Amino acid sequence: METVPSGELGAPEAVLNSLHQATLLISADNIITQIYSHTEAIFQQSEEVLIGQSIRALRSIGLQVEELVDRSRQEVTPLNSYDVACGPPIGDIELMDLHASPYGEEGEILITAQPRRITAYLEKREEMEAAARSVSGLASMLAHEIKNPLSGIRGAAQLIARSSKEGDDRLPELIVKEVDRIKSLVDELETFSTPTAQENEAVNIHEVLDHVLNVAAAGFGEKAEFEPKFDPSLPDVYGNYDRLIQVFLNLVKNAVEAAGDTAKITVTTRYQHGIWIREADGSRKRLPIEISIHDNGPGIPENLKNYLFDPFVSGKEGGSGLGLALVARYISEMGGTVTFDNHPKGGAVFKVQLALDEDKKV
Repeated sequence: METVPSGELGAPEAVLNSLHQATLLISADNIITQIYSHTEAIFQQSEEVLIGQSIRALRSIGLQVEELVDRSRQEVTPLNSYDVACGPPIGDIELMDLHASPYGEEGEILITAQPRRITAYLEKREEMEAAARSVSGLASMLAHEIKNPLSGIRGAAQLIARSSKEGDDRLPELIVKEVDRIKSLVDELETFSTPTAQENEAVNIHEVLDHVLNVAAAGFGEKAEFEPKFDPSLPDVYGNYDRLIQVFLNLVKNAVEAAGDTAKITVTTRYQHGIWIREADGSRKRLPIEISIHDNGPGIPENLKNYLFDPFVSGKEGGSGLGLALVARYISEMGGTVTFDNHPKGGAVFKVQLALDEDKKV
């Protein structure tokens, strides 16, 4: 494997070659000119086979790499492509995350490829969908069970009203009215078990977040410190205004409760160039709008990380564990993703990736 010339790429040879990924330098005419790191081991191709060859010579993903390199060169910007399928797999490597970045002034591109197992990817993608299915089934079951006693209560209240003296029917009428109100909520809960035809449209994400932070500061977060870091230039996202408010109210409330009386919540919006995911049908979707919520709490316990989006799983005392399951469902229905992790500087961070409204109009 070729070593890194002194000073080239601004990284010492030992550092670059310690990365557990493939790194290649591509010329302006898409020829592999140098390789670094674990390129040979990952692609199971020697330096002699790769150097001087077209980028298409890369095993299993040559065409996808070429596409990303061409776009990065044309747009003169770094681009990422996640979950690129290797066809056929390279040993047990079935997916790769690719990063292309312009280098130099002659149209050269530096490409890195991080191998991933498809099983890990599927578990991540299915985690949110499974949570949504679970809470949907739960909602349907509860709605069915609650309707029967509600009908009995309503009927009993009507009988009491009929036998009451004139002027004594106020309380029975109140009971009937409240039962009807609960029934309407239960009807809505019952429909939760099937995908809803929600009105997705262009939404200014900062209007949503401003509303959420105002509600938080006036109520559950009155003692918390909120630090918004917004990019005002962001375009509209594709989503549902009311449900986005529900999503971020839930995430902000969780952050405040996790951090306690000294809560400091940072809400950041930014445009992430080159963020793509591949759908089950192989199509690519761009999710460039990222909203992150970082708290200064103790972080997410390791034993909850694989189950956090499941119903009834909660890291707080007395929590129902339904909030994040609803977040997962709503974001999934908008075509986005929600992920979480413990922040290197402490606390937990939740990230929501959303599509642009303009992409839905193409």
